[in-house]
Amino acid sequence: MFECPYISYSEIGKRADSFLRQHHPSFEIPIPVEDIIELNLGLNIFPFPRLYKDHGLNGFLSRDLSTIHVDEIQYNQFNEKYRYTLAHELGHYVLHKTCYDDLTFQSIDDYKRWRISVPAEEISWFETQGEWFAGQLLVPTKQLIDVCHTVVAKHRHVFKKMTSIPDDIWSYISIEIAGYFDVNPPVVEIRIKKENIPNIIPIIDQ
Repeated sequence: MFECPYISYSEIGKRADSFLRQHHPSFEIPIPVEDIIELNLGLNIFPFPRLYKDHGLNGFLSRDLSTIHVDEIQYNQFNEKYRYTLAHELGHYVLHKTCYDDLTFQSIDDYKRWRISVPAEEISWFETQGEWFAGQLLVPTKQLIDVCHTVVAKHRHVFKKMTSIPDDIWSYISIEIAGYFDVNPPVVEIRIKKENIPNIIPIIDQ
């Protein structure tokens, strides 16, 4: 029976940080996740026709850990989503290697049957951990804080009468911040909340 190991958000952050220190030590953004996968790790990226339309999947990692399959339309047309899917599947590669040792799926249909056979709670943890890794890999904490400082300073004249930036304003500026990281804004919003950015970014100059 498949059992996903419990790994906390903070522990996954440490592993994402360690991974970047090994494979992208400059931490220059946007994180070149595609190059890391293909050039550093030697994995294949395969654009899978109609993967989402026919199978409801954005991507999946092959059982032998050699190939990340990604929906072809996403690959060709939606760069931010494509990058996130790569980072998510890379999360499975980094966090769940031992889980794949006992798996036997060879085709997309086998993979779907395997997922159905696994208890919902285990699949939920499996995918949640992939999402946590993707967010922290593509939006590293230090770089996020630096960019938030830059963007808040840029709009200081708008915020000068506020004692804090309301959540809806953070949602709005997440759109601009996301551009630095080449991700979709919801990824940045989640990272801002997880890192408690609203409480650590000074709004009024002291």
